[in-house]
Amino acid sequence: MKREDAGLAALDLTKRFDDVEPVAGVTLEVGRGELVALLGSSGAGKSTILRLIAGHLEPDAGEVWIGGEPMEGIPPEKRNVGMVFQSYALFPHLNLRRNVAFGPQRRGESRRAARRIADEMLARVGLADLAGRMPREISGGEAQRAAVARALAIRPDVLLLDEPLSSLDAALRRDLRTQLAELQREFAATTVWVTHDQEEALTVADRVAVLHEGTIQQIASPLELHTRPANRFVAAFVGKMNLLPATATGAGGRFRIFFDGPSVRAATDDGGDPPAAGTPVMLGIRPEVVQIGHPPASPGFNSVAARVVGTRFLGDRLEMSLEIPGGRRLLARGNSLFGSLAREGDAVRAHWPIADTRVFPGRDASTRGLPGRDA
Repeated sequence: MKREDAGLAALDLTKRFDDVEPVAGVTLEVGRGELVALLGSSGAGKSTILRLIAGHLEPDAGEVWIGGEPMEGIPPEKRNVGMVFQSYALFPHLNLRRNVAFGPQRRGESRRAARRIADEMLARVGLADLAGRMPREISGGEAQRAAVARALAIRPDVLLLDEPLSSLDAALRRDLRTQLAELQREFAATTVWVTHDQEEALTVADRVAVLHEGTIQQIASPLELHTRPANRFVAAFVGKMNLLPATATGAGGRFRIFFDGPSVRAATDDGGDPPAAGTPVMLGIRPEVVQIGHPPASPGFNSVAARVVGTRFLGDRLEMSLEIPGGRRLLARGNSLFGSLAREGDAVRAHWPIADTRVFPGRDASTRGLPGRDA
């Protein structure tokens, strides 16, 4: 994607504060109308990236382009960017109508036109009846919707959402993230949504960028991110992943790997060279693909002996902890029928698709300090 064609292009952004570098060479291109989620733990650099895009911070290196135009030297108020803060930042001395009308009026609309825009936006977010209320007189969910209405009232080229749902309870978060995603698509706003909530990111985004220590570890669709993590950090951070130390025993399109006992296989369909014999690796296997019972007749599955050592009921799913040869643990997760197959202490067979067995370099299971290009 060319920077002139992107709705937003942040190119090789770097920001330092004394001896801390919260953003280290980040490149992020967002298509026009696309919603990209920045997912990472506290301190990963998510909010700093938003502030660089909005112009509230100047990068030490790199550049920002919005709508095909470079933003160097352009102050925040001159960038057509709408921002929703974690605290919502509604003006406490203005009612909701005047809060939402503030942006259009600052951009040259008459008071009457700004009021009309505000009323239209409040109606779009279901707050038409609360237009005269003060921020202190509304709930957290209503404040969130008012903040979104204010951000969209200026018809921004780019919409930035900084943990917009983090202060709400779980049930309200689920409802409002759906509403917010629908509004984003309705307005076709190029959007960057910052969150530490994996479910939120995977549910709302067209693509998700996983951040760690100021670098993007991977940016991909939610499905690709879950099924094809680029490195061990992404594998361990997004969802649950069984990480098993292993040693390569051969080469080829499909090669054999063993871990203190039986050999298993993994598909090498990523275009790279498979590890040479004797190379230490880590195997990544999602709990959702692990099943117990008689393995399928298809040759496309790994199968090992196992013993059930623990179970956990998760409502619509059951989680089983399995002990496999060498004392390793393998987590399996399935629907409620899964629980009728075995009980704690039972000897079983565990099997999973070869195609769903990921291979990561090295044997250290630690995820600290992994480089952003460790694919």
